Amino acid sequence: MDSTSVERLANTDVAVQAPPAKAHTLRALIIASLADGESLIRGPLLAGDQLNVIRCLRGLGVEVTEEPGALRVAGRGGRYSPAAAELNVGESGVGMNFLSSAACLSDRPVVLTGAKRITERPVGEVVGGLRQLGCQVEFLDREGFPPVRLAGGGIRGGTCRMRGSVTSQYFSSIVISAPCAEEDVLLRCTDAMSERPYFDISVRMMSDFGIDVERDGYREARIRAGRSYRPCSLRIEGDYSSASFFFLAAAICGSRVTVGNLREDTAQGDRGFLEVLAEMGCSVERAGDGVRVEGTRLRALERDMGDMPDLVPPAAIAAAFAAGDSRFTNIGQLRVKECDRLAVMVSELAKMGVSAECDDDSLLVRGGGQARGATIDPHNDHRIAMSFAVAGLVTGDQTILEPGCVAKSFPDFWERFGAFAAK
Repeated sequence: MDSTSVERLANTDVAVQAPPAKAHTLRALIIASLADGESLIRGPLLAGDQLNVIRCLRGLGVEVTEEPGALRVAGRGGRYSPAAAELNVGESGVGMNFLSSAACLSDRPVVLTGAKRITERPVGEVVGGLRQLGCQVEFLDREGFPPVRLAGGGIRGGTCRMRGSVTSQYFSSIVISAPCAEEDVLLRCTDAMSERPYFDISVRMMSDFGIDVERDGYREARIRAGRSYRPCSLRIEGDYSSASFFFLAAAICGSRVTVGNLREDTAQGDRGFLEVLAEMGCSVERAGDGVRVEGTRLRALERDMGDMPDLVPPAAIAAAFAAGDSRFTNIGQLRVKECDRLAVMVSELAKMGVSAECDDDSLLVRGGGQARGATIDPHNDHRIAMSFAVAGLVTGDQTILEPGCVAKSFPDFWERFGAFAAK
């Protein structure tokens, strides 16, 4: 099995650029494919999820052309003509959820499937919502899980009620395809929506392509029929999620890290990781087009992470090096990510001599001990691999198995991570 080793920090003043935003690139691709004309996506992220979605869009008959630093997408005006009978999203949960709605706009049936882990992640909620809007969707193996067969023929419209506590992706999926429905679409969330900033990103991206959503917070969203996405040229902003691993290094090493290419007025909820670090004692300030973090002796905290659950792995690493016990709550959705992130964080922290425990909705990390380097199995999860790599900057002698899994969201992570070893 492939592995990479991490030694103690050598460079205490690092400056890097944030890679393009994963969530923004994926949404731009789907919306551009539905637009009536050709769009240019400048500075996109071309990681594993994006490449899988591009392949699926091409399977739906969409022409996507790579240019230097950009993607050109020839939109189909809200109607696809699939060139393939089966679309494979690989390990992209966003791809599965978003294409479940978009592929209903095909003129013939298609099957949507993915890697083994994807077939273990539930899609029953979004499928139920699509059925309420007149779509015919069939589970081919296990009820509530991929693969699914989408009959195509369009989306009729009407009122759709779904639960949002597992993920806001279900609502982003339908709201993005809703402008192409035959009738108005009214989305209603019947509980408390999790990962709400990602829904904000979807709505803001729709506006960039000329479609406005009428909203009542996170309870209702109405999308009027009879309008088309207009093509546009846009640049993808930098990713706070990926930047978090560099900020984490500053926090636990007591060093300074500056990350550029981070928009101050972003809708990204993962910028909240900076608030977590500030609460733990770090200095956080704007620096040009980015953010500078300086670490210090960390203190424990309790934090609701429902709006940024993807940042629990790096937050847990910070907690491991803090004084006291930290608790992260409202994160039950992490059980159905690339792996069971709660269970895996507990098991891998234990290898480093850090005590942690989890239940169905929270994670407790006991800091203040003497963490040691270990051989970490990230269970093919990019965020866990990157989080534990940063921990190795403190302990040294840290080995990360399956280092290539970071390609899902951050293909050149290891190259940029090398800045901490430069002297």
